[in-house]
Order: sequence, then C-alpha cells, then structure tokens
Amino acid sequence: MQFPEKHIFVCVHQRDANAPQASCANSGGGEIRARLKERLLEKGLHKTYRVNTAGCLGKCGCGPTLVIYPAGIWYGRVTLNDVDEIIKKSILDNEVIERLDLKK
Repeated sequence: MQFPEKHIFVCVHQRDANAPQASCANSGGGEIRARLKERLLEKGLHKTYRVNTAGCLGKCGCGPTLVIYPAGIWYGRVTLNDVDEIIKKSILDNEVIERLDLKK
C-alpha cells in the first residue's frame, strides 16, 4: 500500500449566505479542491499527493484557504488560476508562493 507524500487540505466549509462571516465554500473552495484533484489525476500524481476536504481552517476572511502538509504551507485567496502554479511550485518543488502565503 502506497502512502501519500503530501496532503493538500482545501477548506470547503459552508456558512449560510446571510452569515456575517464569509466561508470558503461560498468563495469557491469546492471548485479549487475539484481542480486540484483533476490536475493531479491528469499528471498521474494522485497517489503521491492527496487532496482532502477540510472543514473550517479558521482563516475565513482569507478564503478560499488550503494547507499543504507536512510542509505546513498555508494559502489564502486561492483562485482556479493558481492551481497549476501551486502544483508546480509548492507541491512538487516545496516553494512558497508569496502572494498566497498566509504566514507572511
């Protein structure tokens, strides 16, 4: 049995549309998760790198958010246009994309 080298947790927490605080699901978290899974499958990397659904990661104002483990890379305000760059730079090359980095 092969174990993944990395896990990518994508927040898909859903709040009511009238809630005072934003939620990642309302900001596209589900679409980000689906695109990451799709791209990794296309590249044959889906067994090495695992995309997981996450509940609230606690960074709601910066959503959609994701975290890459074990590297501990936290990204916010991720868009579908960022997915390929995240795969290339952060998942494959362990680089942090500064404009998305929530830890800076």
